[in-house]
Amino acid sequence: MADTHAKLGYGSMAARREKVSRWESGRTVPELTAQLAMAHIHGVPQSEVHRLGWPHWLRLASGESELLTRSWTLAGAVETLRDVDRFAQCSARSYLAVTDPLTLTFTKQWHAAISGPPRLAPPPVNPPDALRGAQVRVQALETMWGTVSPAHLQPLAQSDLSLLATLASGPARHEKFAPSLLLLAARTAGLCAGLSIGFGESALAERYYLLAVRATTAGGDVRGSVGYLALVAYTHLLGGAAEDVILLAEAALAPIRQPGHPLPGFLHLLSARAHALLGDSVQCKRALNNAAKGLVNLADTKNTLKCAVTRNISEDWVALCTGIIAAHLGRPQQALDRFSPLLVPSRLSRLLPLGHDLLHIVDTQLALGQVDAALATAQRMITFSGTPSDRVARVYQQRFSAHIASPAVRRFVEKLAHPSTACEPRGI
Repeated sequence: MADTHAKLGYGSMAARREKVSRWESGRTVPELTAQLAMAHIHGVPQSEVHRLGWPHWLRLASGESELLTRSWTLAGAVETLRDVDRFAQCSARSYLAVTDPLTLTFTKQWHAAISGPPRLAPPPVNPPDALRGAQVRVQALETMWGTVSPAHLQPLAQSDLSLLATLASGPARHEKFAPSLLLLAARTAGLCAGLSIGFGESALAERYYLLAVRATTAGGDVRGSVGYLALVAYTHLLGGAAEDVILLAEAALAPIRQPGHPLPGFLHLLSARAHALLGDSVQCKRALNNAAKGLVNLADTKNTLKCAVTRNISEDWVALCTGIIAAHLGRPQQALDRFSPLLVPSRLSRLLPLGHDLLHIVDTQLALGQVDAALATAQRMITFSGTPSDRVARVYQQRFSAHIASPAVRRFVEKLAHPSTACEPRGI
């Protein structure tokens, strides 16, 4: 990069690894000329460096700019689908793809796309055998979600999504097949996202949901597109990007017109959690009241509505959220009172696919000195999801580092440090 910096006429710069380390850690921000040299290497226009600022323009250097720059058409969605294999390579990335200034840009593009004239549905056709087979497989995987470890299901779902990406280059790419292909790809990507959340990989889940948003929009399923945008907001909540959650939730709420649909309640609940994360108890209470109104008929409506979100909303998840809100607002005992009924094995097992959302229970138990209970909760999470990645293992290790004197905690941490001895995944 120092050579590029000089060739561009910006003068010499020190080529020291410690300088880069400070940039990576967030301790310092690179000088503008250094950023322009980086952008030149990665093919990012200078105008985007100035417009987005550091570190937001780095998303465009990561090879994921298609999530923002491709057209919201059948052709654009199919091209994004064909790049899906790169998504799986993002599992090591901890950052979200669409944040801060990019979030507003994305929601504006999305709203314009769903507000355009409705695309005329193509005449009914018999899809290729491979497409029909993929549909059968995704239906089977959906029935197993939540009961079988994501370690078993994730490779199968990713393989099916890769198959659909391959079909996007063959006969199924024809316009008469493309809508069906894209809608099936959205379901499969949504499944991959849910499984990624079970692993604690919320950044990867976000990328899958972004693909699903594009696919459903181009495929003419506005309701599905709204649902997947709501799930993008959920991944941002898991990633701690509270301001993005509020913006995404507002965008997803705007086009909902169906009375009694629980999706508004879900979105208001996400907003309540985001406000709590920001320490705004007033706005949090307002959002909670709106959520309660939206979810009042949850039990009666969720079984009659087919939606990527509503099929996963449950009273236990709502209770978990209210406990998390109490924890964010500094009320650990109130949080534990909400969590405790959920710790019954039969109820906790249904929440295990939520992955790191359950870490709030662990945090609350630790905050109240219940180390053994926190360890039991963490062990159940690990047992369900399978051997965690190094990054996820560090999340657990950091939480229990203050209690390493406990033999049970020490054994747990040692297992995380040696994956071959960690718990094997199993169904619940």
